[in-house]
Amino acid sequence: MNFRQRYIFFCLVTLIITGILGSSAYGAKFTMQRPGKLNIPRNIKKVFINPEHIDDTNDKLKLKSQVIISLVKKLNHLGRFDVIIGPPRGFDPNQETVAIIQGDVISGGEVDNGQLTEKAVCQGGISGIVGAAAAQNTSKQGITLSRRRMLCKKPNLVSKAVETGISLGLSLLGVQEHAPLDEVIRVYKYKNISLFAQVNLSFTKIGTERETLAIRADASSFSRHTVNPGSFKNVRESGDNAPLIWVWFRVTPIAPVIIRNIGVVSATNPDSDLGKWYNYIAPEVGDIPSTERNQIIAKLVNKTITQFIQTISPYHVVVDVEIAEDGNPKAIEKIQQGKYKDAQRLLKNATEPDDLYNLGLAHEAGAITIEDYEDAMRFYSDALDKNPGVKMYAQGIGRMEFQLRIFKKK
Repeated sequence: MNFRQRYIFFCLVTLIITGILGSSAYGAKFTMQRPGKLNIPRNIKKVFINPEHIDDTNDKLKLKSQVIISLVKKLNHLGRFDVIIGPPRGFDPNQETVAIIQGDVISGGEVDNGQLTEKAVCQGGISGIVGAAAAQNTSKQGITLSRRRMLCKKPNLVSKAVETGISLGLSLLGVQEHAPLDEVIRVYKYKNISLFAQVNLSFTKIGTERETLAIRADASSFSRHTVNPGSFKNVRESGDNAPLIWVWFRVTPIAPVIIRNIGVVSATNPDSDLGKWYNYIAPEVGDIPSTERNQIIAKLVNKTITQFIQTISPYHVVVDVEIAEDGNPKAIEKIQQGKYKDAQRLLKNATEPDDLYNLGLAHEAGAITIEDYEDAMRFYSDALDKNPGVKMYAQGIGRMEFQLRIFKKK
């Protein structure tokens, strides 16, 4: 065999040996269900949301309908409850217990328009041009011109690094760049946009008995600071006066220049029309586009109801756990597919350690109430009793002890 054939043969042998000597368990990443943070009685199946009992007096963004629709969609998808929009009806209050969700939606937003002042630096030469472009791209600021037609910007780390790199590159080529420098005080317009939402909800069981089981108040917000690059205007300016400084040093060999009016000249003053620019009306910054606004609103709503849903209903998380691969193949397939009830039925009479472990995993992954965790703990313990020392079984017991401790603290 040539080298390539020997190499392929070696890889195949390695894979075969690894498979033979490998562990009897393999890791799997799949969606696992966690019970709601409150132990809602199993007999509560129906939940009603009456829009008339969701107050929207302070719902300035008109989120109420979206909150209700999202609640219904998410809770029904999770499968713990059958959620119905409307007043409670169609059940016998003397024999059946149902639940109602009530509360209020508060939302709003504000727009803050204003003007800020900043110091900017104007640099000539190639490095000044490239540095200004870098500053504009990284900070979205406006670029202004000094009286000597140099580009003015507020420097940042990127622009400084670019300017230094350009200067070093030119020096390596034998070009020493002594770029003139101006400084300006400039003003610009900005707009702060903020949106917020707060949802206060309660979960109350009614029927044979009436009791409020959960009350939550959750909020979320969005904010954005934008500036109008076209609104940047210079109002004060100064720069080095190279010709006069050259004459000064020719006449008297004293450094530094002690007469500031020779070294620095003023281009504008507060009484000029340019200095009074801030009284003018600057172009408005565009509001949030409608498509993006809808996405932001959807995220606000989702964030405000997520914790409430996790309080009353099982929810999904993605986890990495081990499945005992020597167990019932059909049950393993059902677990991998997320069909935990089917796996439980296939393993209900299990006696082998791996099957007992996978039965516990099916109860853990499909948990609806704390009782499912207690069942999972029992099956994990049975598996460890039959085959002591298996790390995978002990890890299952550890997970359940942790989850049960959380519930006992509530």
